[in-house]
Amino acid sequence: METLGFLIPFMPFLAMVPPSLAAVWIASRWLKNRGGGAEIRAEITALREELAALRVAQSEIQERLDFTERMLGQARDAHRELPRASS
Repeated sequence: METLGFLIPFMPFLAMVPPSLAAVWIASRWLKNRGGGAEIRAEITALREELAALRVAQSEIQERLDFTERMLGQARDAHRELPRASS
């Protein structure tokens, strides 16, 4: 053991080598998967297009609802102005 005695001061640094290599390996795998493949990018693009279409449809539905509320309000106001029949 005395032949390796000169390594004793370096033991903390040597102990950090395996976890460091594992961290580098994990990071490289994460970075490879993070970018995603062409299939994932295509799916994301399709979802974004679908979301845009849903927003347009929701906007059109909101406009129709507003129009209907205005028409009902006008009809209600016109109905109030009619004279009442006396019995």
